[in-house]
Amino acid sequence: TKIRQDWRLEFVCGGRAEKVARRDFASLRESAEKLSCAREEVVLSLGRALAERDANFKNYRELLERLAAAEAALVLQSTASDSDGVRVIDRALTGIQAEFLGLFATAIAKREKTIALLGRMECGQILFAQHPSSGKDMNALLRQVFEKFDGKGGGTRDFARGKVADPSHLEAALALARRKLSGA
Repeated sequence: TKIRQDWRLEFVCGGRAEKVARRDFASLRESAEKLSCAREEVVLSLGRALAERDANFKNYRELLERLAAAEAALVLQSTASDSDGVRVIDRALTGIQAEFLGLFATAIAKREKTIALLGRMECGQILFAQHPSSGKDMNALLRQVFEKFDGKGGGTRDFARGKVADPSHLEAALALARRKLSGA
């Protein structure tokens, strides 16, 4: 066996060569069966499957972004502004994909004078986002929440994310963040 940089070359002969050839043939046959193609077409079928996977992932991502934008529009329509004209949306969500939370927060924060305080119940993920016109500090707010509820995270003035150590405290953490924003 010789190893150089990122490749490995192995020399075999005799009985070991037969054993390696059988193993390679079995692997190729199994791959062909799983891809429902001839052994000679494995590479082509694999390329086609990877291209389909990439197209499906791109489609999924676009649909998730559109869903987040539509959900944000609905939530913003049903949420009134406070005395400063700022709309604060706080939600503890269940049964969502982890990446949806970020897309949803971003879609909400695109509107002027809006703040999103979001969490994912299953894992305690917490995310604060704002439009810069809101004039708050999301990173400082997250740190204040973590003073009372154990957790880790950080971010910028406009976008901060973290995780509450105990997911059962997520709703209380979001309520505390809302109170801190209103000055109570």
